[in-house]
Amino acid sequence: MRKIRIGVAGLGTVGSEAVRLLAGRRALFRAKLQAELEIAAVCDRKVEAEARKLPLPANVRRFRYPMALARDERLDLVVETIGGLAEARALVLAALRAGKHVVTANKRLLSHHWDELISESERRRRHLRFEGAVAGGIPILHALHQSLAANRLRRVLGILNGTTNFLITRMAHEGIDFHSALAEAQRLGLAERDPSMDLDGTDAAHKVSVIASLVTGRWVPFSAVSRAGIEGIETQDIAYAKNELGRAVRLLGVVELSAGSPTEVTSYVAPTLVPLEHPLAAVHGEYNAVIVESSAAGDLMFYGKGAGGGPAASAVVGDVFMLGQQIVSEPGLSMCDPLWAKGAPVRPLSIDETVSAHYLRLEVADRPGVLSRITGSLGRSGISIAQVHQDLGGRRARVYLTTHPSPHRRMERAVREILRLSFVSHRHAWLRIL
Repeated sequence: MRKIRIGVAGLGTVGSEAVRLLAGRRALFRAKLQAELEIAAVCDRKVEAEARKLPLPANVRRFRYPMALARDERLDLVVETIGGLAEARALVLAALRAGKHVVTANKRLLSHHWDELISESERRRRHLRFEGAVAGGIPILHALHQSLAANRLRRVLGILNGTTNFLITRMAHEGIDFHSALAEAQRLGLAERDPSMDLDGTDAAHKVSVIASLVTGRWVPFSAVSRAGIEGIETQDIAYAKNELGRAVRLLGVVELSAGSPTEVTSYVAPTLVPLEHPLAAVHGEYNAVIVESSAAGDLMFYGKGAGGGPAASAVVGDVFMLGQQIVSEPGLSMCDPLWAKGAPVRPLSIDETVSAHYLRLEVADRPGVLSRITGSLGRSGISIAQVHQDLGGRRARVYLTTHPSPHRRMERAVREILRLSFVSHRHAWLRIL
């Protein structure tokens, strides 16, 4: 029986769970493939200690350094779960150049080095698969790349970070403050010790870059994704949005494709107020959800857990299984996915020209003339106010504003001007309204 020899680099949360799934489902995979998916090598800085925790036979080779695993001539396929940038990039490139197929769940790597990695994959005629890089176990990338190939996509938007969604929904449902919700998430293993890349929108922006690059067939780099996080959001914003505006706060990643040109794309991450009846408002806790707006299939929603070793490992093993099918069905065939569209490069459009309504919460000194100065700043930027509410108390007051739809750049200019006013605190919240 044909053996497909796999090397797993990185025995952390995702890598270890992928090894367990491959070992635990080995008989089923053998029956389906008529081939053996064999874990032939593993790699980790603490490889002996980590390997002892796993159901690995003694003949599985153990490496401490990823490049040694990449050079192992007996491997057909390398799984990269070490994370990070430099070492992961070197491993993936070395494995492709050595004639191996590669599976990765590293969204950061893809968002920073997509063009180099995809080009090398095509040059070497080897697959690079990465379903686990976006939305955990949700098979969204396979759907975008293959299942929806007959469609013209208009927009892809969704909740792409389980940590921030857990924080927001805990604040909404329990009324606890941001720091208490974060401490709970860390206790439950849903937030890193340093959660900054989740909170400031960086993690979601990595995933938006991958989605945008996949659907356009051209690299949309991480640097082209505008991003804002949830650090300024407080319980009063969530309560006001629900009680006064009939909306829920969600951190959304968005890819908008131009109707006139397949190479024009706007991509961003932003805290957004969505109507309570919108499907994304019903997505709670660490769950992710992605909505795809397409021409033929209509609007589709994909939902599931986006965080944790299990969902990501499930996607990784799914990629391994599909590669196994292709290797068995077409032995000796040089293969790669057509991920790179020929023609003009993509032209990333700025979020500045996107139009939406906006919500702004300010803390100001409670004295005459304050509101007129704030509304004056908005007026000079061409922003029309839809609703104003003042919450007075002591020497400080809170002002809640919503606007009619206006270009993002105008609102940004107005907010900068308002925050320069001496009586306005820098403690504020600014959200888009869907």
